[in-house]
Amino acid sequence: MTARVLSIANCKGGTGKTTSAVNLAAELGARGYRVLVVDLDPQGHAGLGLGVSARLGSANAHTPLLRAGIDLSGAAQATGEDNVAVVPADRGFDGQLGNGDIRCIAAALGALCRIHDLVLIDVPPAAAALTVCALMASDGVVVPTTLDPLGLEGVRQFARSYHDTMLRFRAAPLGLAIAPMRIDLRTNVERETLGQLRTAFGPGQMVRGVRTDVAVSEAFARRQPVRRYRPRARAAEDFSALADDLVQRFGIDCAAAFAEPAYARPEGFSRGISWR
Repeated sequence: MTARVLSIANCKGGTGKTTSAVNLAAELGARGYRVLVVDLDPQGHAGLGLGVSARLGSANAHTPLLRAGIDLSGAAQATGEDNVAVVPADRGFDGQLGNGDIRCIAAALGALCRIHDLVLIDVPPAAAALTVCALMASDGVVVPTTLDPLGLEGVRQFARSYHDTMLRFRAAPLGLAIAPMRIDLRTNVERETLGQLRTAFGPGQMVRGVRTDVAVSEAFARRQPVRRYRPRARAAEDFSALADDLVQRFGIDCAAAFAEPAYARPEGFSRGISWR
């Protein structure tokens, strides 16, 4: 059995991609799923949100984009969240690809996919080449979006790019799951935008989203998922519901037993990966 691989992507920035990657990983890890987060955004915020950064001189999420034949098994680092590991970003990555193989990320993740249930790839906005490489490694795509006209246009633009890539390469064949973020349906604009999304993409591509909650940014500032920082926050409840939808939408299985991977729990964490 190999992991289900999902890209978290949108061509528009500021839609909650990294927040979704961190909080979904923590939620599913707490349920016993073995989750790997691949931080493909050079800002490195997904790693920071889980308290991890790249080790000097070690392989990282961007290494396969620079050199062929990379295996990222040694780049995965344990986090303080049960069953969650991260392949951190190269925060100095300048976007220039040295490896022209669009399947380089898929190849580099091969061994890691065999010891995880789920891989979440945090994809940077407006980086077409990186997005294609991520999609080639993915079974499906989660598209977080804000409920405003620019957010709607961003989803439409990403959907067009995704379908073009899928037609050319059969990338991410399980399709899209659109997840509204920072929801506040007291405003007419958000209600109208949500209606337009449902009309444009249909109920099969929409999943439950996450309401506006200051606990999310507070938790991120402390490099923690919201479920640990404030477990009774409404955002923690919403990420749990979103995780339910994604498990069903993409058929994510939780295996009972795997061999222990080659990375160790880092010092300083009171909780590490729980290998049953």
